[in-house]
Amino acid sequence: MAYGCQVAVLLCVVIGLSMIYSGSSRRHTTILQHPSIQSTRAGCLGRIRAPSSGLRLASVTPVRSVSVGAKQTLYDIPVSNHGARVRMLIYAKGIEDQINIESPAALGGMKSDGFKAISPLGKMPVLTLDDTTVSALPESTVILRYLESMYPTPSLTPSTPVGRARSDLFAQIVDSYITPIQGCMYRGPMDASLRADQLKSVKSYLDFLEHLLSDPKAPGADTPAADGPFCAGSKPSLGDLVAYPTFVFIDYMLPKKFGWKDVFETRPGLARWWDAMNHWEPASRVGDEVTEALISWDNDGRWERVGIEEQVKTSTNLQWSFD
Repeated sequence: MAYGCQVAVLLCVVIGLSMIYSGSSRRHTTILQHPSIQSTRAGCLGRIRAPSSGLRLASVTPVRSVSVGAKQTLYDIPVSNHGARVRMLIYAKGIEDQINIESPAALGGMKSDGFKAISPLGKMPVLTLDDTTVSALPESTVILRYLESMYPTPSLTPSTPVGRARSDLFAQIVDSYITPIQGCMYRGPMDASLRADQLKSVKSYLDFLEHLLSDPKAPGADTPAADGPFCAGSKPSLGDLVAYPTFVFIDYMLPKKFGWKDVFETRPGLARWWDAMNHWEPASRVGDEVTEALISWDNDGRWERVGIEEQVKTSTNLQWSFD
């Protein structure tokens, strides 16, 4: 793939944006082998209480610069990878006492008049505000940036323009290319050939993210922002929050449902990033929540019900695994 031209165009876009706002197999193996695990629930993952040897994590000591009135509420469900980004930010900033987290069921469900009153498009997550000028904010990226501005410490915004550009680019690849087709891993009905083609595309976007994290020709590769282990340097940023829940989906589904051997084995940059995220407590906590929901899907026979198991079994002329 001719990455150079694509990166140049995308980098120009994300630098402009940055100036404006100045897991199952691998995850299970990484976490379950960690000596400091304390199991939180049967059949799900344990929470990580301490980093692996040699891994330095950002300090998470919340210092609030604003005082809000009535509690804000995030409407979301555990399996929502878009909502999971926002929950991760809430956990990272220690603001659970400022924001309730509720299911749309509390308002009668996503199709109810009560929910549509705050989310006319019927989408989640949505954050209700105590600001009298805006009743609620939809869209996870908008919510993330709002909360990052309202609660700026600990910061999840890289301190340099290059760092912000790398964080934005990492998020942009996930949101613009992977998220629109991630349903190929769990939705149906879907034409078998289309599903296989989209899985192949997921592989190419994973390769691009690997390029961003490990290629010496990637944007900002000669700066501290590329030192890792996170997408924009030594501390987590919004780009990591955007990407991580989708990777929990990827790590759980691709090996188990489509026969991929290991998403990370040939992608050392992503493997290092994945390990760092799984050892960062806010991400590990979200990973537990999402994985528990995916296990419930599995126990409920979702992949059989939507026809994926049958397609993989019978469509032997198609390639399903792209390691």
